Amino acid sequence: MWQNDILVLPDDLIAFAWSAPMRELATKLDLSDVGLKKLLTRCGVVSPPQGYWNKVRAGKRVPALPKAPPRRAGELGRVSVDARFARVLPVAAPLPSTGPFASTAVPEDLDKLHAQELQAIGKVSVPQTLDRPHKGLVQMLKREQRRRDKNAEREWTWDEPKFDTPLGKRRLRILNALFLALSKRGHDGDAYDHDGEIHARAIIGDTLLGLDLQIIGSHRTVRQQGYLRPAPDLPASTLLTLRVNSGFDRKDTVSWEDDGETRLESKIAEIAAAIIVVGEKKFRLSLREAEERAERELVEKEKKRQERLAQLNQQRLQNLRTSGELLRQAHDIRALVENVRRAIDEGSVDIDASSVEAWQQWALAEADRIDPVRSGQILTHLNEPSL
Repeated sequence: MWQNDILVLPDDLIAFAWSAPMRELATKLDLSDVGLKKLLTRCGVVSPPQGYWNKVRAGKRVPALPKAPPRRAGELGRVSVDARFARVLPVAAPLPSTGPFASTAVPEDLDKLHAQELQAIGKVSVPQTLDRPHKGLVQMLKREQRRRDKNAEREWTWDEPKFDTPLGKRRLRILNALFLALSKRGHDGDAYDHDGEIHARAIIGDTLLGLDLQIIGSHRTVRQQGYLRPAPDLPASTLLTLRVNSGFDRKDTVSWEDDGETRLESKIAEIAAAIIVVGEKKFRLSLREAEERAERELVEKEKKRQERLAQLNQQRLQNLRTSGELLRQAHDIRALVENVRRAIDEGSVDIDASSVEAWQQWALAEADRIDPVRSGQILTHLNEPSL
């Protein structure tokens, strides 16, 4: 979510999109009608069909207002939109960490969610080729093909294909089958390679989960471009483990591995269902984490507020003391001028009255300048500080 975006309820956004012609709605948000329609489309909101408002004005029958789909596993149940929508829509509070979390697509109980997803995914087969890859692997496979083409054109290239080995191809097939299984339930996944390593993730609703597909135990390695890599002739039957990392701390991990005659390929449906459950569990935990983070931020904000008030009160006290000192100085100057005038009148000093006139004006003006009342300096501590 962008820093200045807000969260709104999907049904509120749909109701807004269907409340008036697009041009009128766009004016309220300082957008063009085309820009607003694109924004709504990105949010998954379908706009009224062409001719809808003509039919409304003519009193003809029109399609009913669509309803937002139910919250799926891992989803916020909210839509992130430009902050300008706050002018026309109420900001939605996040789901409370205590729930309820259930929708027609997500049961409250996570065990029931697992059983539901496993049944819905059904039997999953792992294609022997990557001729029809999941979209999350397309860019990675294109990059691999470019390496392959360059390698065929030249006798030597530093950027050789990374996953043309039997084991490398198997790893890609497993991820492809997993991503396709997740997509059957409206979720997603993607992967990219960096320095010959596959970095993959599952996208469950609005929740991201790291995926680690690695070799189990010790195995032969070779040094390639300064890195130790699995030997390229390792057989496809090399034992693998798939681990789901639901957080950076890796405390909450779930994993599966090849064992005996049972390979990861035969567990894809189970893995996909479990990943969906992990995504929903992480989402629910994230709500509590967000609440705790907000509470800490409030405490820290109040602490800083109190510290700032203490600073302002200390400054107010210092300004008060300064007023007293300035007032004493102003009084002393005026008293001096008065004493000089009296001495001249009494003849106790031999000073020409006319010659001291300019000095007297300057001295009294200086007294007025530093006088905290006349200068307004007392305003710096007149009112109690507030934020």
